[in-house]
Amino acid sequence: MKELQINKEEMDTFDDKGYGIARIRIEKSDNNYNYIIWCGETAECAVIDPLDSKPLIDFVREKSLVVRYVINTHAHPDHIAGNNSIVSATDVKILIHGKGLQFVSKKSELLEDGDEIDLGRKQIKVIHTPGHCPEHVSVVFGENVFVGDTLFLSGCGNTRYGGNVDELYESIAFKLRNLPEGYRMFVGHNYAETNLRFSLTIEQSNQPARRKLDEVMSAKSQGKEPHPTTIGEEKKYNPFLRFDVPELIAELNKKKPSISYDQKEIFRELREMRNNWK
Repeated sequence: MKELQINKEEMDTFDDKGYGIARIRIEKSDNNYNYIIWCGETAECAVIDPLDSKPLIDFVREKSLVVRYVINTHAHPDHIAGNNSIVSATDVKILIHGKGLQFVSKKSELLEDGDEIDLGRKQIKVIHTPGHCPEHVSVVFGENVFVGDTLFLSGCGNTRYGGNVDELYESIAFKLRNLPEGYRMFVGHNYAETNLRFSLTIEQSNQPARRKLDEVMSAKSQGKEPHPTTIGEEKKYNPFLRFDVPELIAELNKKKPSISYDQKEIFRELREMRNNWK
């Protein structure tokens, strides 16, 4: 795999096995990432969760890509604000789960769990992952999963804006956590430092979490973004993937002696603790 760092517009690109991924951190945002994915053979591409359309359109033109889709993992404003500008510039449709249709153009096409979408000679696979909000989907492209705000590096989405913690648990426990461990995880926001510091309040002796925090801080000191993690890496330090791990349960029991060993209850407690942690 070849990786190229581009300073302009806080961008990283990743090329692998006939496809490409551009990750753009949007300035003056909540550390949002926007993505462009493309087929290396045909140059057909999709834009994922556009907030600021300008760097996305500039990149598409610079790379001579042909936009086929705008994909919204969910319909929160910071993931759809660039939709109309992209559509105006490229005359493509928006793809979104039906439960989010009311928030975007009525001409959009609906996504459902299990859908497979052709992108040149590659395919995009759709997983419905509600919890952060009802319409949330994650998309698999090659050996990569774009999880929006369902998971983060060492964290998971909140449920404050139309979400449901039980649905979030189901999406993470039975869908995302079961993906191949080598799948790279591309997230909607960079909350890595805060999430890792919270994780270490739960498992102070978790050495993978400490090493990852050191790595994140080193990248930050150089003005770089954290490298995308994998599902397998997240299982080592992300508490929201470790709700059945004896070491985490033992540490959580010290803080909450009354907590049961029910996995969903542990997940709920972790989410509540994260809600109240600063």
